[in-house]
Amino acid sequence: MRFEYWNEGFLFIGLFMIMVGLPCLLTAILGVKLIDRLGQYPTKSAKLQLGICVQLFFVQVLGITMLAAFFKFFSN
Repeated sequence: MRFEYWNEGFLFIGLFMIMVGLPCLLTAILGVKLIDRLGQYPTKSAKLQLGICVQLFFVQVLGITMLAAFFKFFSN
């Protein structure tokens, strides 16, 4: 018995890593940006946090959309 689907398996793993890793990377970048700005402007904390929150919302929507597309593509 031999496994025949190495290419498909690696493609599946690679795509899934990108779909999970991209939102994580974007979240980390936004977090570093928020920490940097809070260090420069500590009195504008609420405004800065709200701005990052809106951006994080779009990152979340992007991640869910990618996972839904991934599921739809591989469920057929």
